[in-house]
Amino acid sequence: MSPMKPEPRQPDSHLAGTLSIAQLARRWDISSKEVRRLLRHQELQFEEIMGRIRIPQSEVERLEASRDMRQH
Repeated sequence: MSPMKPEPRQPDSHLAGTLSIAQLARRWDISSKEVRRLLRHQELQFEEIMGRIRIPQSEVERLEASRDMRQH
């Protein structure tokens, strides 16, 4: 009998609609350090959920609409 495969991990529902610093850095093709700079200078708002920094999708879209993030 073969071992059972674990169920694929479902994204945490409380994190839905948010991005991590690493996810946003990949999306905008910038470094995580640059994302943290945006957070530190309050150019980008964030939430802390269960000790994790998360950027709401609406905040990402707001900034994308106001400037072309892919030109960094």
